[in-house]
Amino acid sequence: MEKKKEKEGIFTQLNPKNLQREIDEYGYSFSIGKYMVFIAAAISSAIICGLIFSLKWYFVLLPAIVGILSLPSLILSGYKNMYEHKRFLDVSDYMEQILYSFKNTNKILHALRDTQTLYEAGGKMHSTIQRAVEYIERGTEEEDLYREAFSIIEEEYPCKRLRSIHEYLKSVEENGGDNDTTIDLLLQDKAIWADNIVLLQEDKKAARTKITMSIAVTIILALIFHAVYRSMPPQYSIIENMATQAVTSIYLALNILIFRKANKELSKSWIEREEMDEKKILRYYKSVTEYDEKKERKKSMRIAAPFFIAAIPILIFGKVYFALAAAAAGIFMLNQHKLGYRTAYDVIVREINQEFPGWLMNMALLLQANNVQVSISKTIPYAPAVLRPDLQKMVEGLKKEPDSIEPYMEFLSIFKLSSIQSAMKMLYAISESGTGDAQSQITVLVQRNSKLMDKAEKLLNEKSLTGMNGIFYLPQVTVSLQTIVNMVVFMLVFLGQMQI
Repeated sequence: MEKKKEKEGIFTQLNPKNLQREIDEYGYSFSIGKYMVFIAAAISSAIICGLIFSLKWYFVLLPAIVGILSLPSLILSGYKNMYEHKRFLDVSDYMEQILYSFKNTNKILHALRDTQTLYEAGGKMHSTIQRAVEYIERGTEEEDLYREAFSIIEEEYPCKRLRSIHEYLKSVEENGGDNDTTIDLLLQDKAIWADNIVLLQEDKKAARTKITMSIAVTIILALIFHAVYRSMPPQYSIIENMATQAVTSIYLALNILIFRKANKELSKSWIEREEMDEKKILRYYKSVTEYDEKKERKKSMRIAAPFFIAAIPILIFGKVYFALAAAAAGIFMLNQHKLGYRTAYDVIVREINQEFPGWLMNMALLLQANNVQVSISKTIPYAPAVLRPDLQKMVEGLKKEPDSIEPYMEFLSIFKLSSIQSAMKMLYAISESGTGDAQSQITVLVQRNSKLMDKAEKLLNEKSLTGMNGIFYLPQVTVSLQTIVNMVVFMLVFLGQMQI
C-alpha cells in the first residue's frame, strides 16, 4: 500500500496545486511561480550536462525527465525535514514541561493547561493539547478518560517515550504516590533521547554531504574520461557512439535518483522510529529458541548431497573447476543451518538490546503503583514482539512459583545477556522486599537502565544511518559501470580499426 501511494504521489505531485497543498499541510507556503523556477532550473541543468557530455538532444531527455519527476520529492523533502525538526522540538518541550508541571500538582488537567501556554495559539501542538483538555473536561470517555485524552496527542506525535510518560502520569493521578524521584529520572531519560536524536540528525546531514561530494567527485571523474575520449583521433572516438551516449544518459539519471534518495532519508520522522516487521522478528525468534541442531544438520545434509554427488561425474569427465565449484556449493549447503542460526541469533540480540531498556523503564513506572508480577503482566500487551513470548512464559512461571527466582532467570536466558540477567535479579529483589525498600531499589534499577537506554538509542542511530551510508557508495558504482561500458566500446572500436 505504501509503495502504491508513493508511486501515485510522484505523478500527482507534478501538479503544482497538489504540491502546494502538501507543503501547506506542513505549515509552510510555496508558490506555483517558485515551482516553475525549479522546473526551469532542472531542465537547464539537464541541457548543460548534455552539452558538457556531448549528448544528442534525445539522450538529454532521460535526465531531464527524471529530474522533473524527482523535483517534487526533493522540494517536499526539504519542507518535511523542517517540519519534522519543528515537531521534534514541540514534543521534546512538551514532555519536559508536562513533567515539571505535574510534579507540582499531581493533576493531569492542570499540567496540560500549563504546558499549553508554551505554544503559540493556532499552532499544531497548542490545538492538539486543547483537544485533549476539552476531552477531559467533557468527561464523555468510552473506557479510560485519561488514556483516551492522551491518545489525541499521541496520534499527532507518535513517540514511545511520550506514551510512557502519559502512562506514568495517569497512574499517579489515579493511584497517588510520591513522584519527585521518578519524574527526575524521566527527565533524565528524555534528555538522553533528545540528545541522541539531535546527534542522529547531525550524522544524517554529514552523510548527505558526503553523498553529494561523492556524486560531484564521480561526475568530475566522468568528465575527465570524457575529455580523454574527445582528445582521441576521430577514427577512435566513441563520443558519438550510441552505447556511450546511452550509458552517459543513464548515469546522469541515476545520480539524480541517488540524490533524491539521500534527501528522502534525511527527511524521515525524527520522533517515530522505523521498526522491523513483527512477523519477521517472531520468525527469527523461533529460529533461535526452537533450534534443533540434529534436525537442521540432517536437513542440510539432504540439501548438500546432490552437489557432492554431481561433483563426482563432473570430475570424471575432467571438468576439475566445475567439480570444485559443485563441492564448494555442497560444503556451503552442509553448513547453511549454522549460518542461518547465527544470522537469526545476531538479529534477535540486536533487537533485544534496542527494546529491553524501554520495557524496563515502563516496568519501573508501573512499579510505582503495582507489585512486580502485576507490572510484568501489564507490560505484555504493549511489549515489543521480541520480548513478548518470554514475558508470557515468565508470568506463567510466576503463577506456579511466585516466590522463586527461576522464572526471572529463565527470561531470555538462551541469549546470555549480562545486562538482562542483572535486571532480572533486581526485579526479583524488589518482589521479595515488599514495600519497605522497593522504592530505593526501583531508583537504582532506573539509574542503571539509563546507560542501557543510551546504548539502545545509539544502536537505533546506527541502524538509521545504515541506509545513508549505503547510498554513499552508489555514485562510485554508477561511474564504474559507465567507465566499463565506455572502455568496452572503445576496445571494440579500436579492434575494428585494426582490422581495417
